[in-house]
Amino acid sequence: VEFAIQVAEKKAGQTFLSTFLKGIAANFLVCVGVWQATCAEEVAGKVLALFFPITAFVASGFDHCIANQFFFPVGMFLGAGISIGNMFYKLLAATLGNVLGGGIFVGAVYWYCFEEMSHSQHLKRKIRVGASARKRD
Repeated sequence: VEFAIQVAEKKAGQTFLSTFLKGIAANFLVCVGVWQATCAEEVAGKVLALFFPITAFVASGFDHCIANQFFFPVGMFLGAGISIGNMFYKLLAATLGNVLGGGIFVGAVYWYCFEEMSHSQHLKRKIRVGASARKRD
């Protein structure tokens, strides 16, 4: 009980910037873990791919908006001195950080890389088609 209250109060006592930056790191690790698990073919590979990034996220004390949606109400229910306004303010900071960390630093980077690979493969096909057409002439 005391631990849940301490966790909630510690998370609520951080600055907006601190929560935002920890949110970036949290969702970066979560999204990398999910991406690695998606790439793994066997269940053991999927479990290991998720285990290490998620363990690092939890052990580091980063702020994930979904995890905080559990920690804040539980802490408040058990007697933590957190206002509703502060809870939503910190959830906003964590959510914005999560969007940046997962959506931009992981999602957009992978999209850019795969888009570039797709584009270069398309160009290679055009070059091959053009070269084979010249050979026929």
